Amino acid sequence: MIAFFRKIRQSLLNDYKISKYLIYAIGEIALVVIGILIALQINNWNEDKLLLKKEIEILQAFDLQFKNDLVQFEEGLAFYRQNENSIDILLDHLENNLPYNDSLDQHFFTSTRIFIDADMANHVFETLKSVGVSLISNEVIRNKIVLLYEDEDLWIKNFETLYIEFLFRARDELFPSRFKDFWQGDHTDLNYSGGTMSPLDFEQLKTDQAYLFFLRSQRNQFGWLIKRPLEDTRSKVIALQEEIKKEIDRLETN
Repeated sequence: MIAFFRKIRQSLLNDYKISKYLIYAIGEIALVVIGILIALQINNWNEDKLLLKKEIEILQAFDLQFKNDLVQFEEGLAFYRQNENSIDILLDHLENNLPYNDSLDQHFFTSTRIFIDADMANHVFETLKSVGVSLISNEVIRNKIVLLYEDEDLWIKNFETLYIEFLFRARDELFPSRFKDFWQGDHTDLNYSGGTMSPLDFEQLKTDQAYLFFLRSQRNQFGWLIKRPLEDTRSKVIALQEEIKKEIDRLETN
C-alpha cells in the first residue's frame, strides 16, 4: 500500500502537476491523521473495556466479601447474645437474692467472653485502593464503600477494643478478690462453651456494689460498644450490597 502511494506521488512530480501533488499530499496527510485518530480511538475503546472489566470484577469481589462479612456479623452477634443472656441471669440471681447453683459458674465465664475480629475483612478494599478508588465509576457507591471501611469498620474495631479493655481492667482490678480464677477451662475449645469462673463468696456478691456496678455497666457497654456498631454496620452493608448488585447488572448490559 505504501509503495502504491509512492508511485502516485512520483508520477505527479514527474509530470510537473504541482497543484495536484499538493492536493494529494494534503489528502495523504489527512489519511495519516485519520488513521492515527482511529488507532487512538480503538486503543481508548480497548482501555475502557479493560477498565469496565476490572470495575465489574472488583464490585463482584465486594459482593462476595459482604456475604462473608454478614456471616461474621451474625456469628459475632449470636456469640454476644449468649454473653448478654448470661449477664441477665447473673443479675437476676444477685438482685433477687436467688440461691447459688453450679451452672452460674459457666454464666460468670460466658458473660466475660470476647469475640475477636467481629469487624469486616478489608483485603478487597485494599486492592481497590492500590488500583485507585476512581475505578468505581458510580460516585455514590464509591463514596459509600470508602465511608464503610474508613468510618463504620473503624467504629467497630475501636469500640470492640474499648469493650475488651473494659473487661480486662475488671480481670486485673475487680475479679482477683471475688473469683477463684479467670476463664478456667479448655483453651482449645473453639466454641468457648465449657469454661467456668467460680465466685469465692456468691452471697457476698449480692451486696457487692462494685461488682454489681460492673455487671450492670457491662450490659450497657455491650449495647453501646458491640451490639449497636455491629447492627448498624450490618444494615449498611446489606443496603450497599443491593446497590452493588444493581450496578453490576447495569455495567454488564452496557
